[in-house]
Amino acid sequence: MPSVHDIIDFLRNISEIEAEWYGATEWLTREIVGINTDRDAREGDIAWISLKQAEAHPERLTSFRGSLLIGPKNVFFQGAPLIACNEPKLAFIRVMDRFFSNLAHTTWPALGEYPVSPDAKIAEGVALSTGVIIGSGVIIEGGVTVGPNTAIANCTIRQGVHIGANCSIGLPGFGFEKDETGRYWRFPHIGRVVIEEDVEIGSNTCIDRGSIGDTIIGRGAKIDNLVHIAHNVTIGPNSLVIANSMIGGSAAVGEAVWVAPSVSVMNQISIGKSATLGMGAVVIRDVEESAIMVGNPAKPLQKKSEQ
Repeated sequence: MPSVHDIIDFLRNISEIEAEWYGATEWLTREIVGINTDRDAREGDIAWISLKQAEAHPERLTSFRGSLLIGPKNVFFQGAPLIACNEPKLAFIRVMDRFFSNLAHTTWPALGEYPVSPDAKIAEGVALSTGVIIGSGVIIEGGVTVGPNTAIANCTIRQGVHIGANCSIGLPGFGFEKDETGRYWRFPHIGRVVIEEDVEIGSNTCIDRGSIGDTIIGRGAKIDNLVHIAHNVTIGPNSLVIANSMIGGSAAVGEAVWVAPSVSVMNQISIGKSATLGMGAVVIRDVEESAIMVGNPAKPLQKKSEQ
């Protein structure tokens, strides 16, 4: 595992990043053994934070408990193991690509082999249809059914879940950062998908694994056919997401929400409990509990005042 010093040396050799170390000298020998979000980081973890996040939530800087934080210049604070960079997201990606690329790797059974990865843990009573392939990092509990030609990796599936045909669950989502040469670097996906009890997932649906952290489908949620759920999304218990909808990365859909057909939810949006998103709505702002949102961009549906 790399030390803080190893990572600093690596970043200082990338001219556009312009890395500067603001931590104490004795911290340079710390070993980095894990990757986490800045909020959840503990000793041994590396994390990153953007300029926008640091300016909006300065308490996230002072409360950092990990061993190394990659952050922006122009936001200086004492007492934390900070590497300040021009491009903190790109710096984090480059560090992951150099030192931790194995964490984002998925192993699949080879052509002609038994189509279940040797490390998979599958309970008795699980029904896998023809053409299902199970990659590395999968746990499936009892009473689960999986339809034909579905691919699953990096996923925990609780009891009583039903998954349709031709689904993709637990593969990397979409996320890239461009360097000064115009090359796009893929943001690492090392998280999982967690599907809780009594969930149903329709055919031709894609649920991405988390990037840092997990994608979570809450107990009793029902996901229709042809739905895309991006990385780090949370779908609350007993919510329904209907055909052709797209839930953007890190969006949080609350409990008992109705997402009508062809809805688009922007990344990092929060949808309150029992909200309704009308057909074709394009949601670009947080939605309050029990609100009814329609249109592009989505706005609250208001009743006409009585005459």
